[in-house]
Formats: sequence, structure tokens, C-alpha cells
Amino acid sequence: MSVLGALVQVACGLLLMAAVPTAPSAAPPHVLVLYSNNRLLPANVEFDRGLRETLAGDVVLSAEFLDYPRFDGEAYLRALTDFLRDKYAIRPPDVLVVGGDEALDLVMRNRARLFPRIPVVHAAASRSSLAARGPLPPDVVGVPTEYDLRGTIELALRLHPRARRLVLVTGASVQDRDWELRLRDEAARIKDRVIVEPLAALSTDAVLRRLGELGEDCVVVTPGYFEDGAGRQLVPREAARLMAGAATAPVYGPFDTFIGAGVVGGSMPSFAAMGREAGLILNDLLAGVAPETLRLPPALP
Repeated sequence: MSVLGALVQVACGLLLMAAVPTAPSAAPPHVLVLYSNNRLLPANVEFDRGLRETLAGDVVLSAEFLDYPRFDGEAYLRALTDFLRDKYAIRPPDVLVVGGDEALDLVMRNRARLFPRIPVVHAAASRSSLAARGPLPPDVVGVPTEYDLRGTIELALRLHPRARRLVLVTGASVQDRDWELRLRDEAARIKDRVIVEPLAALSTDAVLRRLGELGEDCVVVTPGYFEDGAGRQLVPREAARLMAGAATAPVYGPFDTFIGAGVVGGSMPSFAAMGREAGLILNDLLAGVAPETLRLPPALP
């Protein structure tokens, strides 16, 4: 074969190789995180940080937010469900993470319409609400948490043994009223030890004015609030910051995002730890581990 013929043969071979389509690389797994509250809620920011620092490998993360309790009701939730279904129809998630009781409730009531065949990881869902819900499907897994109101109250009274008055501050939204009921239940257990003064659904101005009048025999416990009695919208950390700045008595709360806002402390689970726990579960599921075979702790510390 002449040199020219050999060159022509090589060139033809290269052209044939270029014409053969290469197999597309597998797309990285897609995880959708559905949060119960607003995207700027400090708890969600901390959860996201813990989740991202734990996930292994190349994972595409999407996030959506119910913005509860500012938005609620059947019409809104139905429209949101349709939106999520249509938005992710082209690229559905491989795993769905739900953050909080409200997000879990939405998904469990609408799972057949949303993503019926993908596993669900619940995070930041309270142990009490999960117990009331009953057994979950085997492909819905997670680690429950509990916001320790009793432990926070006991801590405040132990560190301030001269306290004779326990002031409980809550707001006016649906979620705030739920916290009010839970706080009252816990305070009822110690009514023989302290006088309980509830400040529920007042305006922020009225709350701050009253907290500025407290004596040395008082402690304050609050989960913050999303809405005050005058309709003012806040996030719980901001409400706690305002209260701690005005109060003439120490303020305690059940969320670790309150640290740095002026509260003394509390018995608090970590939102970043919730995100890390969800990330560990995701790593297993994306590696092919069956959800029902996971050995998970009974609750987050």
C-alpha cells in the first residue's frame, strides 16, 4: 500500500470514530428538599448547611418552601402541589427530603399526585407528630426530633433558683398558637413551683413593654413567633432578639438559632445536625441501600 493510501485509510478511520456517538454520561442524582417555612428562616439556612457538608459525590439539590404559617389553606396547598408536580415533571427528583411537620403532611396527603415512586426522607419532624400520624410507608424514613420545652423550662428554673414567676411569650399565627398550647401543657406540670404568666398574641410593643417591667424573680421562656397580635410578621429569631433586648429578666428558648440573639440558652436540638443526619440517609439511599433496611436512631439528641 502506498503512503498516500495509508494516509487515506487512517483519515477514514478517524472520521468513522468521530461519527460514532459516545454514550452520554449519567446525570448526577437529583434531590428535592421541601421546607415547611420561609427560605430565609435561620433554621432552614442551618439545615441546608449541614445537609450540603454531608452529602457525598455529585448531587443536584433543589429547594422549595411552603412559607408556612404565612400561607396556608386547602386552595393554596392544592395550587402548590400542582406547581411542584408540573415544575419537576421533566426532571423529577430521585429522593425527596421534607423538612418539618407541615411539609411532611403535604407530601403524605398528595404523594400519589407528586412523586409516588421515590423514597422520602423526613427531617425536623417532631416525634410527637410522627407518633400521632401512625406508621409511615417503608420507603418514608428519617430521624425524629423533639423541641424540648420541658427541658428548657427546667433549665431556666435550675439556673435561677429564686425565680417565682415564669413568663411564657407566644404569638398569633397558627403555628404560634400550637407552641402556646404546648408551653401551657408543660407549665401546668410546675404550677405549684412558680406563677405562670402567659403573654400570648399581644402586639410586639406590648410584649416588650411588659418584659421591661419584670423583676429579679422572673424568667422568660419563648419559642419566638411568626406573627404578633397586631399582624406584624417576624421570624422567631428576630422576635427572640427583640425580647432579649428589652427584658429585665433572663430569656430562654428551645431553638439553637436563638444563640447569639441575646437569649441565655435552652435545651436545644441542632438544625445543622438535622441536615447532617438527612445527608447521611441520602448517601445511603443514593448508593442503593433499601430504605427499610436502614438502622436509624430513634430520635435526634
